[in-house]
Parts: sequence; structure tokens; C-alpha cells
Amino acid sequence: MFNLDKKEESVLNELFSSREEFICVIADYDKEKIKELVKDNDTYEILLNRIKELSTNDKMINEIRESLESYTDGIHSISSYENEKFYKIGFADAVKLFNECAKINSKI
Repeated sequence: MFNLDKKEESVLNELFSSREEFICVIADYDKEKIKELVKDNDTYEILLNRIKELSTNDKMINEIRESLESYTDGIHSISSYENEKFYKIGFADAVKLFNECAKINSKI
């Protein structure tokens, strides 16, 4: 993962697990932001429509759609892993910064 001892990693895993449900909730603000980010990206629908134009074989079309969905699920899994990693690293950095500030303030 990243450079932490087992105890630190265990604590970060516990903290992430306790916040994961909140982190993954998509609020109205998030929905609007996502809609704005993908407003010009209808690639998936265009691709499915083109496949339908190329074939009348419903079984083949469904297999291709399932393959595309499996691919996007893989991308989501990678993104999820990266988000968890960045969350934990950011949290660990914040704690270290807080500790350094506390040390400096205690010397003043």
C-alpha cells in the first residue's frame, strides 16, 4: 500500500470503514456536479446504438453490453481503490501535520 506500519494501517482502515458509507453517499450537490461533468459524454449510449445498427442478433448485443458493463465495473473498482488510498494518505498526512503543529506550539 503506502509506507505505514501495521498499527497505523489498521487504524486508517478502521477510520475509512467508519466513514465509507458517508463518503460513498451521492448527495444532490454531487448529482448536479456529476451531471455537469458528463453532460457531453454519451459515448456509452452512442456505442450501444451503433452496435444495434451493426447487428440484429440480440444475444450478441447483450453479450457486448455485458462486456462493456464489466469493463466499466473494473474501472469503478480501480477508482474506488484509488479514492480509498488517497483518503487514507490525506488523513495520515493531516494527522502528521497536526502533530508537528502541536509540537511546535508546545515549544513556544
